[in-house]
Amino acid sequence: MQIARSRAVLLLACLAVAAPSCAGGGLPASPSFPPGAAAPVWEVPATQPPAPISSAEYAQRRSALAAGIQDGVFVAFGSVEPELDYLPYAQNASFRYLTGVTEAGAALVIVKQGETVREELFVLPRNPAREIWEGARLGAEGAQRLTGVPARTHDRLVPVLDSLLAQHRTLYTLTDAPTAAELGDTRTGEQQILAQLLARHPATRIVSIDNALRRLRAAKSPAELDLIRRAIYISALAHREAMRAVGPGMNEFEIHALVEYMFRRNGAERPAYGSIVGSGPNSTTLHYRDADRFMQADEVLLMDVGASYRGYAADVTRTIPVNGTFSAEQRAVYEIVLAAQKAAEAQARAGATWQQLNGEASRVLADGLTRLGLIDSPEATFRCQAAEGLGDCPQLRLFYMHGLGHGIGLDVHDPDPSHFGAFQIGSAFTIEPGIYVRADAFDYLPDTPENRAMIERLRPTLERYRNIGVRVEDNYIITPTGLEHVSAGVPREISEIEALMREPGMGEDTRLPDVVEWYRATEPGGAR
Repeated sequence: MQIARSRAVLLLACLAVAAPSCAGGGLPASPSFPPGAAAPVWEVPATQPPAPISSAEYAQRRSALAAGIQDGVFVAFGSVEPELDYLPYAQNASFRYLTGVTEAGAALVIVKQGETVREELFVLPRNPAREIWEGARLGAEGAQRLTGVPARTHDRLVPVLDSLLAQHRTLYTLTDAPTAAELGDTRTGEQQILAQLLARHPATRIVSIDNALRRLRAAKSPAELDLIRRAIYISALAHREAMRAVGPGMNEFEIHALVEYMFRRNGAERPAYGSIVGSGPNSTTLHYRDADRFMQADEVLLMDVGASYRGYAADVTRTIPVNGTFSAEQRAVYEIVLAAQKAAEAQARAGATWQQLNGEASRVLADGLTRLGLIDSPEATFRCQAAEGLGDCPQLRLFYMHGLGHGIGLDVHDPDPSHFGAFQIGSAFTIEPGIYVRADAFDYLPDTPENRAMIERLRPTLERYRNIGVRVEDNYIITPTGLEHVSAGVPREISEIEALMREPGMGEDTRLPDVVEWYRATEPGGAR
């Protein structure tokens, strides 16, 4: 569509399956698109007016953490500036959650004594000589204005902790106490400071409350859910543009670059994780990194890419045919994976558990692999290596070897209430079943009579489907009215994917194929 091609404007319209203000009570029926039909136009859903997370919300988070500890001192360390200041930097999720401060070298101290709770921030001092290289710093005054928390310069942190530990015997942290085995140059800065404090205050008891903070982080506020939605919508724009661009003969790095360009172009800070763009055999490698292979017409391309927006992550995966049309074998595998995802979706509601979702997805995957002839039966096993020797493992695990999903938030694998019990209203999570037909799936199994017989039976089917890796991953939020399919703007139906891939991509007029081909010619040992 020309509107989608130029993207001169983004029409904001409320979609019942994606917008927080009009989320429906369940997922819509799967759309159907006649062969050759145009892909439906997707519009960025209407959202509430954008706003930063308030200082009051950060204060509530710190208060909730303090309420869960006994008398003592709590210290949290932010990330440090990389040794070489031109290397990438990002604030660690827990410190950002508690303070909203993103600059390097900061620390938070909370002192609890009875009903009295005192907070103090420690930040790097203003330093014009360093700021020329690294950018402006908040300084103590700026940090206090931003957060409302009294602040001092970072050089006062250790003296203040020394003074406090002379009065308090418990030091709460987000890490374990340093042990003798950790002594040496390999310790983190945080571990070094803790070791110094313990040496001067040997009666101090260090208690990690990281799990308590993870439980707090699991419950997402409306402001957090809003940022997660925005990260997902930007990721949808990137996925859609990538689908339009893909074609035989292109290199994976072209799509990798296009996706991350779309992230940054639309305001995302960075990718939420290392972007995975793998074609052909690389589609069967779960966390494939290189993104430097030339794609062939008869292959699939797996794209596991998500944006980080104001620190909050999206995580969306699609698998598409390089030539724009699924082959019979690619279609067969894809349909099983998509059916497994939908089966898990049907179970996702407040009060449900991952065990329920996993059970449904695994049942569909096992039944489908049996129909294809890649496994003997849904319950079939093979002989595998276990801790106590040889054991029996499900044949399903030969082609599906990861978990079904996870929470999303400040980390791409973020805490969610479902990891401590059941899904709740406000749960933000992924569902991502997959099938990966690796060419060497049978090559490293224990050499037993049972395995040899299984391999002989299944090898012909493996050869037929080899190098087809399919993962379909979407992002969801459980709302008071049902399951919100936030990443619905990324096509997942076969007919919808094929329709979108027929549209022209934004980079066709500026692509320099001769320059791209330099990479093939300079590949040591020949192009892969």
